[in-house]
Amino acid sequence: MQLALKNNVVKTAALAIEVIVFALLFVWIARAYLATLVSERPTAKNLQAASRLDPSDAEYPLELGRLYQYSAQDIDPDRAIQELTRSAQLNPYDPQTWLDLANAFQLQGEADKAEACMRRADFLAPHLPRFQWAIGNFFLLHNNLDEAFRHFKMVLAANEYQDPIFNTAWKASGDPQKILAELIPKNADQELQYLNYLIASHHWDETEPVWELIAKSPDKFPASMASPYIDILIGTQKADQAYQVWTTLRQKGIIPATYEATPQNLVENGDFEAQPMGMGFDWRIAQVGGIYVGMDDSTFHSPAHSLLIQFPGTQNFDYHNIYQYVPVKPNRAYHLTAFMRTEGITTDSGPRMEVRDAYKPNLLDKYSDQLTGSSPTWIPLTIDFKTSPQTRMVIVSIARVPSEHFDNQIAGKVWVDDVSLAPANSGADSE
Repeated sequence: MQLALKNNVVKTAALAIEVIVFALLFVWIARAYLATLVSERPTAKNLQAASRLDPSDAEYPLELGRLYQYSAQDIDPDRAIQELTRSAQLNPYDPQTWLDLANAFQLQGEADKAEACMRRADFLAPHLPRFQWAIGNFFLLHNNLDEAFRHFKMVLAANEYQDPIFNTAWKASGDPQKILAELIPKNADQELQYLNYLIASHHWDETEPVWELIAKSPDKFPASMASPYIDILIGTQKADQAYQVWTTLRQKGIIPATYEATPQNLVENGDFEAQPMGMGFDWRIAQVGGIYVGMDDSTFHSPAHSLLIQFPGTQNFDYHNIYQYVPVKPNRAYHLTAFMRTEGITTDSGPRMEVRDAYKPNLLDKYSDQLTGSSPTWIPLTIDFKTSPQTRMVIVSIARVPSEHFDNQIAGKVWVDDVSLAPANSGADSE
């Protein structure tokens, strides 16, 4: 009987505890839910009420601190710091709270406290770009360029904010050696992005050291990423350097070996067995509305492709839009050969080959014979020429010059294959 009584007492006590726990839990959930409802309209009064209802939630003092910090009608810098500090105490692992608190201290002129908060945010989010960007800007504002670069470098490594960081670095430092050494991450992708920024910003003299790092890197990247650099070297008449970049791409396996020129043929991909890359020293095709250009595997001079151009018969085209840069030696004789086949080419001016000096066409600009109508077989077209003492690069192009006749709108197809350019066998050539 006594044992049964003890059991009843234990059961009653346990039940009472469960009821109390449930009641407390219900009250806590109810208060938290009510706080959520109240805070849906985030006024200062509502956020204060929500914070009283659920004092353990760090979000309410965080929002309240932001309100006191930035709201024109509720602005109160001291209370902003107080609320943000309470939020950081409730949740010391949120880097955003520390950033907000740092900004509050910064606006109050308390730089040391702001820096301490920034360093706490850095510790909590060492690899998150949006936090590193804010931290970097804080140190930049305080003229700590080395510290700013450390954080900006982390942002660049995540492939974010590239142009703003590059612009900021140049405005704040203007020292290309420091920027390259301390800011740019040591990988080819980031170095290429910086290289192309320098090109776009016309900092051309600073590009060479960046490319040297890229060339030494084992990293692979799309050949197109190096295209602007090759173009700027060509455009500034640094043909030898441009071709060296192209050679480096081939040596790194970024450009297939099939694109390699030989002493017997300086034209790369002259047989059109590979899809033109449209960059560097391969064929470039500038699209013109109405003219179709593409690879053809049904008609060719040597297996298994040729290049097909189809004119629509709508304009008197002045066409030089398929071309390739070819390095040559000055004061040397060369021989160009290409094979063409035509079908239904109209007008008195048909497709032909052209060779001209890449920079001064007045020194060299020669055409082959032209083809019109339909040719039943492949016709070789040739150009013999000698470079001037100043010529170091020529442009080889598939061309059509405008007709001067009334019936001048060209139509029809032309296939081109096996384009070759090589030094002529002449003992009279000289370097």
